[in-house]
Amino acid sequence: MMNFWNGLQRREQNALMIMVVAIIIFLIYVLLVMPLISGKENALRALDDEKARYERIMQLAVTAGPSQNVSADIKAVLPIREAATDASRNAGVSISRIQPGRDNTVTFWVDRAGTSEMMNWLLMLQNEYGHVPVKVTIQKNTGEETLRGQFEFESVDS
Repeated sequence: MMNFWNGLQRREQNALMIMVVAIIIFLIYVLLVMPLISGKENALRALDDEKARYERIMQLAVTAGPSQNVSADIKAVLPIREAATDASRNAGVSISRIQPGRDNTVTFWVDRAGTSEMMNWLLMLQNEYGHVPVKVTIQKNTGEETLRGQFEFESVDS
């Protein structure tokens, strides 16, 4: 290899060195810089998509908040027992047992209800009557597509 290099004129040696340097720079650009630039562009695009998704979720969360109407304020004065009974009639949920607790709580048992009915009942209690459970236990009934649950609420009525 040295014989080949020494056999070249000084101008040819300089041209070959410039060409090798140019090839090395080209390879560095193609193999390192271009993937980094395209990765950055993809990351920025993904960031913009996630920001837009976040904004949509926040808008949905704001619009899905509790309803603020006059009838909800009137219904909120109902005691938890009356509110739960009224909401269960509207949601199609059958309350099987109601038990007042010693620590100013009331516990409701629902033995068999569909998922949407049970969730609608809880949402109705929260949005229309202002009652939120302090403890919830929900289980799927064996061999059925229904749920059973135990719901504990704080009672402000006596």
